[in-house]
Amino acid sequence: MKKRLGRGLDALFGEDFVSSEMESEVVEDKNENSEKIEEIDIDLIDLSENQPRKVFNDEEIEELANSIKSVGLIQPLVVQKKADRYVLIAGERRLRACKFAGFKKVKCIVKEYENPLEIALIENIQRKDLNPYEKALAFKKLMDEFGYTQEELGKRLGISRSKIANTLRILNLGNDIINLIIEGKISEGHAKVLLSVEDERQRNELAQLVAEKNLSVRELENLIKSSNEKNKIEVESEIIREIEENLMKLFGLKVKIQKKKNRGKIEIEFSSDEELEKIISILMP
Repeated sequence: MKKRLGRGLDALFGEDFVSSEMESEVVEDKNENSEKIEEIDIDLIDLSENQPRKVFNDEEIEELANSIKSVGLIQPLVVQKKADRYVLIAGERRLRACKFAGFKKVKCIVKEYENPLEIALIENIQRKDLNPYEKALAFKKLMDEFGYTQEELGKRLGISRSKIANTLRILNLGNDIINLIIEGKISEGHAKVLLSVEDERQRNELAQLVAEKNLSVRELENLIKSSNEKNKIEVESEIIREIEENLMKLFGLKVKIQKKKNRGKIEIEFSSDEELEKIISILMP
């Protein structure tokens, strides 16, 4: 069975729905001839050459096709005219369902865009719930294709620059964790917390634990906090052992450091007056 990238990614490059609000805008703008609704021969509609290959769930397409057969295509596709044909901007899932249902013509909103890929990406980011990885891919593609800085993209989308930056960091999580995000086993909140873990192996182990145990974000935070405290204690113990060894070399005697929180003591064992004098001579030369 092929692994699906999630319906969000399908939406990302043209499978989003056109809202009723958009339809009302179309009606209101008819006098300006900015866009119009037409019944178009389904064989004249081409997918955008910028769209990546996607995997669709045949069962869901069939269900949508049955619904369209029953009540019709309520929300039209969005296309752009190109010579004597049309390029699909939004609605690939509905287009596939209409073909499955045997439709010869399909209702479309015909619009003119200078940068149709940019519009498709932005509309889908604003109108569709994408998983964190898909959203990060959308941000990156907009920046790569159209030269946006993080700040410019934030203004274009109406979100903060820090939101853009934090979302883009998800692309650095590695394939194992990204696959868990795609499968819906790790949320955006989990991803942000995992980004705070520097060690890649530990990060992957924690991600697997989240998926297996269905841990909440708070539980993951507590687990990382506990792990960090344990690591801190281990590092501190190692430092103390090293200091003890250096002191034993200095005095030639057994040295023990006892530490508890911010308090403690250093014990230097001696078994003769000569050894005591040696300690004193080193401490008070």
